[in-house]
Amino acid sequence: MKPINGPVLSDALDMLVKSPLNQADDSALVCAAKAVWYSDTSLVGEVKAFLEVHSSEVELRRAGYLLERFTRFSCATDSRVVEVLKVLELFQAAASKQEVKRQGTVALGSRRDELAVSWGLSEGLGLKAQALMPFQTRHYEAEQRSVSA
Repeated sequence: MKPINGPVLSDALDMLVKSPLNQADDSALVCAAKAVWYSDTSLVGEVKAFLEVHSSEVELRRAGYLLERFTRFSCATDSRVVEVLKVLELFQAAASKQEVKRQGTVALGSRRDELAVSWGLSEGLGLKAQALMPFQTRHYEAEQRSVSA
């Protein structure tokens, strides 16, 4: 894995949480995802740096949602998912996560991101998640992991 200098994840999250996630900057989104998936940086340190400068509840919810969403991609290693789940407790303490209320079957036109809803958000990544697809392929993942070998 490539060494990353500075608070790459917290800087990317800083940019991403300032506007609705379905309007996220693709490069910041990719940067944040790659920092979670492929870097050796301490997520605890990155999240603490982020929390030091953010107190807006909606921004905390957006950041927590993004981190949890990144764990849902197949390229996230088990150890990194465990690390993310631990740091999510910091967000949950800062912005109390609401319970998801299952709505049963939802009509195709009105589907919503249940993870976003569980974070108390009315928006999710939506089609912005497509920007991450090239970076979670087995080929790309193998390239990233071979750099550290």
